[in-house]
Amino acid sequence: MSHLVTRGRIVNEILGRQEKKYSEEEQANHLMHLLMENYPLLSASVIAVEPGGKGVSLFAQRGLSNHFIKEMYARKEHPLLEAAMKAEVAVSGGIAGAKDPGFRWEHAAKALYAAPCRIQGETLGVFIADSMDPGLLDEETRQDLLAFSQLATLFLALRNLQGKISRVPDMDAVTDLFTFKFFHEVLHRELSRARKFGHAVSLMIMKIRGLREMNEVYGHVPADDALAALGARIRATLREVDYAARSGGNIYVVLPEMTKAEAGEAAAKIAAAMDASPIGQGTVFLKLAIGIAAFPKDAKEERVLWPLVESMVLESMRKGGNAVTVYKD
Repeated sequence: MSHLVTRGRIVNEILGRQEKKYSEEEQANHLMHLLMENYPLLSASVIAVEPGGKGVSLFAQRGLSNHFIKEMYARKEHPLLEAAMKAEVAVSGGIAGAKDPGFRWEHAAKALYAAPCRIQGETLGVFIADSMDPGLLDEETRQDLLAFSQLATLFLALRNLQGKISRVPDMDAVTDLFTFKFFHEVLHRELSRARKFGHAVSLMIMKIRGLREMNEVYGHVPADDALAALGARIRATLREVDYAARSGGNIYVVLPEMTKAEAGEAAAKIAAAMDASPIGQGTVFLKLAIGIAAFPKDAKEERVLWPLVESMVLESMRKGGNAVTVYKD
């Protein structure tokens, strides 16, 4: 199939969804999904530049790991993003060997393309695609990727316009939970409050098992429907003062003024609800591996608390099914 036919089919599918109730993030993520299906990519992503250049945030992606996303938010400098915000970037021949070690994305790819998402002179973000195929950078494919970056720019611009109008916190379009970026802001804020007033804060992480299998067997639309149902169930179980966020296959929850024993009880209710009324399709159902630890009893710093909770998630994964593990004193 020719490049023009492929590009036209993808653009037509995206534009054909405009009259339906899809958010800008959903449209951009669907575009990334189509690119992964039609081009030999390791990942495709759109990184938004925060107003005033105060940071970056993930707008849409396929192919990036949660670990890499966390590192991206924690990193203070982004050489690749800084370069791509000024002009197109095309690198081949093993990006890991570039002079600047930060001038690469997640994978040790053989080709990388990045372009600024720019509209009316304002750079809203960066489109990035990488591949093990050096042919990614041939002239026809570069023109395709440039066109897709321009389409992603429109979604960024629409999102920014909606943000100026609504001024609501960043929300995950699929689950209606908060975004990973907003979660980190809340966690930092609640830990600061806990230090000041001397109360507990529990951190809960849920690993969603079966999500990849559902994507592979039934496709991303049924998988997103299952995620939406899971988000609704979690919101119904938690308190109004709790904060739940999603990033990829993980759910992150900040539970202010809650001990880990109380957090364990809340998690047990979620697990019991998943057992009583499974979420999924056909023979594939989502399962939750849940880990919990608390400040200040288990850790007095976020950098110590986080790995404790992740180790409890691993323990729950070893248990199998919908399982909860609370860090022991």
